[in-house]
Amino acid sequence: MPAEPLPQLYGDLPAQIRLEGIKARAYGQLNRAGDALAALDAADRLRERLAEGDELPGGMMAFPVEKQLFYASSTHLWLTGAQHLADAEARADEAVEMFQAAPPERQRLGEMSLARMDLAMARLGRGDLDGAAAQIHTVLATNARRRTESVDRRIGHFTRQLALHPAAGAPVAIGLRESIIAHQERTIAELPPGGHL
Repeated sequence: MPAEPLPQLYGDLPAQIRLEGIKARAYGQLNRAGDALAALDAADRLRERLAEGDELPGGMMAFPVEKQLFYASSTHLWLTGAQHLADAEARADEAVEMFQAAPPERQRLGEMSLARMDLAMARLGRGDLDGAAAQIHTVLATNARRRTESVDRRIGHFTRQLALHPAAGAPVAIGLRESIIAHQERTIAELPPGGHL
């Protein structure tokens, strides 16, 4: 006998949008561009069906537009080519603006920092070191106050990409690496005995 479906108090559209966003990022990591873009399109179509007020629940039930944009930016970053870099930058920029516009008590600092990291990576890929540096400095300031492991990992990834960049020897790139190293050294110094956060 099949199990009865759970009652849907708020509808399942936010969960379906989240699922398509997760699928898009997974396909992006596998470099399956067609499947990744199809999942992003599916998420957009579901968003259009989402009636106002359907995203009342918080926590895992909610999947706000800015988070959907952030997932889209991450997806485009995994895919190659100038158009995907441009799309990643546009989605990440829009996500950051929406995260910033939220009231202070509802701001998601960790997710906003991750969207900023996507923006920095897209700008680095396009050769805009100044634009990338502006985002990284903001992330470092936020992360110094409220550390998250996912942001730390993304900073590490950015540092490796920066080292491989053709302009790695430029003053902006050198200064950025020094800021990141100083941030990481402060983190190590602040670790409790045993070296764990």
